[in-house]
Amino acid sequence: PDPMRCYRTSLFDSYRRFVLNAFGLLNVPPPEIPSVALSLRHRTASKNVGRILANEAEVVAVLKEGNMMDLNVVDTSSMKFSEQLKLIRNTNVLVGVHGAGLMFIMFAADEAVLVEIHPSYRQDRHFRHAARLTGKIYMPLRSHVREHCQGSSDSVTVPIEEFKQTMDGALRIARSFDDGLSECGLVCPLNILALDSKLDSLYSRHGLRKSSPVNTQFPCG
Repeated sequence: PDPMRCYRTSLFDSYRRFVLNAFGLLNVPPPEIPSVALSLRHRTASKNVGRILANEAEVVAVLKEGNMMDLNVVDTSSMKFSEQLKLIRNTNVLVGVHGAGLMFIMFAADEAVLVEIHPSYRQDRHFRHAARLTGKIYMPLRSHVREHCQGSSDSVTVPIEEFKQTMDGALRIARSFDDGLSECGLVCPLNILALDSKLDSLYSRHGLRKSSPVNTQFPCG
């Protein structure tokens, strides 16, 4: 069969369960609210890695606009594997430039979204497959600005307006996971958040104050 039409494989599922069970992370409750991890790569004196975000600060700023969500901005190369796995297992929106780190999507929360940022020149579908084959939702985004280079290392410019739209969509999906009731995206109106009483204990932690909920009574006589 056409591999692009494959949606499940026992091989992926068995491997995923084996690894998570080995680290005591198989039966982990889903995040209470959207948990976003932005996976970054940085050049070091010893390693001139590629696919660096040229406009990293802008990308992070977009994510920080979001409310009632958790955000982790990480370079996993500085973390132990067990730490990486624990972080990703508690993530339901994984964001990053095309690269091997996106394979972690198979270990994310049972319901999760992968937002893959493609450099202008890459047309691989590796992580689309990894997301699909482990029951995750895949949302691609492509840079349309030619990359600039430092030796063999390239920097990728993310189209910010399109990134905002993509993240708004990803958060709308993530807020509906499990039994979530917030029908909104990256920046969620407080009167919509107020419809979900399970969020009541989380307002102070996120610097928010609960408002009156939107009126859900039928308006017509």
